[in-house]
Amino acid sequence: MANKILLLILIIIGYLSFFTSCANIGMPSGGLKDTIPPFVLHSVPAFNQTNFTDQKVKLTFNEFVIVEGLNDKFVVSPPTAKRPIFRTKGKSLIVDLNEKLKANTTYSLDFKDGVSDNNEKNPLRNLRLAFSTGPTVDSLRIVGFVKDAFTLEPIHGATIMLYKGTSDTLIYTTRPDFIAKTDGQGFFAVTNLPADTFQIYSLSSASGNLKFTPGADSIAFYNTRIAPSAKFIPAKDTTYNAADTLVVLGRTRFSPEPLYLLRFGEAFFDLRLDKYTHPSRKIVDLTFTQSVSDTFNIEPVNFNATEGWKYTEMSAKSDSVRIWLTDSTVYSKDTLIFKLTYLQQDSLKEYYAKEDTVRLFFTDIVQPAKNKRKERHKIEKDTKSVIINTNIKAGFDVYSKITLESPEPVESFDTTKIMLYEKKDTTYKQIKFKLTPDSINKRKYEISHPWKYASKYKILIDSAAIQTIYCNYSKEIKQEFKTQEEEHYGKILLSIKNVTVPTLIQLLSNEKNEAVLQTIPVTKDGLITFRFLEPKKYLIKAIFDRNHNGKWDTGDLKKGIPPEEVMYYLSVVKVRSNWDIKDTWVLPSQPQFSKKIIDEELEAQKLKDKLRKHKKSSAF
Repeated sequence: MANKILLLILIIIGYLSFFTSCANIGMPSGGLKDTIPPFVLHSVPAFNQTNFTDQKVKLTFNEFVIVEGLNDKFVVSPPTAKRPIFRTKGKSLIVDLNEKLKANTTYSLDFKDGVSDNNEKNPLRNLRLAFSTGPTVDSLRIVGFVKDAFTLEPIHGATIMLYKGTSDTLIYTTRPDFIAKTDGQGFFAVTNLPADTFQIYSLSSASGNLKFTPGADSIAFYNTRIAPSAKFIPAKDTTYNAADTLVVLGRTRFSPEPLYLLRFGEAFFDLRLDKYTHPSRKIVDLTFTQSVSDTFNIEPVNFNATEGWKYTEMSAKSDSVRIWLTDSTVYSKDTLIFKLTYLQQDSLKEYYAKEDTVRLFFTDIVQPAKNKRKERHKIEKDTKSVIINTNIKAGFDVYSKITLESPEPVESFDTTKIMLYEKKDTTYKQIKFKLTPDSINKRKYEISHPWKYASKYKILIDSAAIQTIYCNYSKEIKQEFKTQEEEHYGKILLSIKNVTVPTLIQLLSNEKNEAVLQTIPVTKDGLITFRFLEPKKYLIKAIFDRNHNGKWDTGDLKKGIPPEEVMYYLSVVKVRSNWDIKDTWVLPSQPQFSKKIIDEELEAQKLKDKLRKHKKSSAF
């Protein structure tokens, strides 16, 4: 009997285990993911409360919140001298403004997206709280955008600064009366302003002291004072409520319209040594903040210099200097000490010879060799020859030049050892060419020739054509290449209209760096042509060259000169092989600040993807 009871119990347990496991195959999902940000239940002070004088503000939310990064995002206007202090208590956020508040003043607290829920970190965006220490709340505002003057890209995190005073030096010496910060789109809103007139600036401050430091900070300014205003515009239709009271409907129109501030860095003399390195025994690299052309000198400290102990090479902008050490007794030293001399300015803008002493170290890294004799022989052999780099590739562009670049400074170049051939029928015939030293890089040379389309060429450079300053000789170069067919290239023919000032029309790469590929200056309406274009996408940009110097110029705050205006052709131009793109660009009479450049091909693809997803979801 006992065995039967035990058997029955086991059957029941097995039955329950089976069906329970079938009903619970996986772990509980926990429901839908929380995507809703927190919201404010109440605050002290209340929104737009008057006669509030406590320096502590308390906001209570519907859930627990975190304030990661709020220190950098939070803006209080008018600005306080000390940093506000934040702390959370339960579901409340307490903000201590850390100073006594001004009388009869409206304060605006902008939290940006610095408050998030504790669980999923959903940010509460655009949280603002305004209150007044007096009997009324100011309600005027100034809104706009800050953009880079040269690229028209929006500037995130720029500080907007408003001054009631009229002095031109306030930006240098005084904290502003009201402030705001831009969001990711470069948008700003300075709210709760009194009826007054303001100077307006935008500052990207390196120091964070809300004062402009020339050379260190970039700046934007509006060239006239701004007087914000608001006007209520009643709607045409009115209604009566249940008490037969007339209700006037309408909206408030704020002025001015959104402003555009263009940020720029001033041309400023601030020459100093930024970086110095000793990457190899024979090389010393010096980097400066600005050009040291005609002002730079280097002298040894811990050794006696002999004639020709160095070879100096400068970058295109003359802000980097490479010193090639040519004396073996110098570059064999593990420690080198130099005195550098270059021009600097004192507080009165007078030039003087600035001196820096730099100490450089270098230690050889010895690699273990299995066969020391063989390895030593290999090193000795390799140090007697250098490889000349070229830009030759398959499908060589007919508008290009062949570049030859030595890895070391050139002592001599036997140009008779260069031979260029063109294939005619089945044989190569020698042709003439022009060899030109690069005007900046003395290790670089260019070979030019009127290349023919879809033609085969061969270049031969005998070994030892180049001898470097270290008595190393170049290896032989033997390369064959073929030029592109004429049908490979496309053109852009652009009719430019409404030219009112000298303008530079630039063809740019459709990449982040917007490399300048071609520039065509125009002074009147007409047709321009960008030739020999690879089949790819391009951008087009206009620079209004008001001072006729053939380049873009930055602004000058003290002189009230804004940076030169730029604008973009608002379509990506896709060039196809053997195809001419023809279009018209009417340059706007008023400044254009938009950079919403439309890529029609990309937009079409996005639309296709959207329709495909919609069809998929509809099928279910």
